[in-house]
Amino acid sequence: MPEAHDQTYIEALGADLAQRNLNTLVLAENGDNQLGRPHPNHPGWRIWNGNLTRIGHHDPKAFALEADAILPGRMYADCAYHWHAHLASGTWTTCAPHVDGAIPLTIAITQTRDQEGSS
Repeated sequence: MPEAHDQTYIEALGADLAQRNLNTLVLAENGDNQLGRPHPNHPGWRIWNGNLTRIGHHDPKAFALEADAILPGRMYADCAYHWHAHLASGTWTTCAPHVDGAIPLTIAITQTRDQEGSS
């Protein structure tokens, strides 16, 4: 027979989970094992695995346009997606949303423009 829990216990578990998720978000941006590196000219933006990233869910179309605007001229944002990542053995790795410690990300996939006439 499953163990019955009162509402206070359930709320305490929910608060604990929310705090752990918040702690993971803070770690991703400020801890010893940050997710990627901060973008030098755009607060809140990060560079992870060569792509522009922001922690949290952002509108993918608007995000791709914003990313395109801050990329150097030889690059462009091809598209943007929602992903999740968690810290595993000191490395940020993509994961399913339900994995313990998963944080939401919006990632702009960047490409380099073909340079016509270059050898």
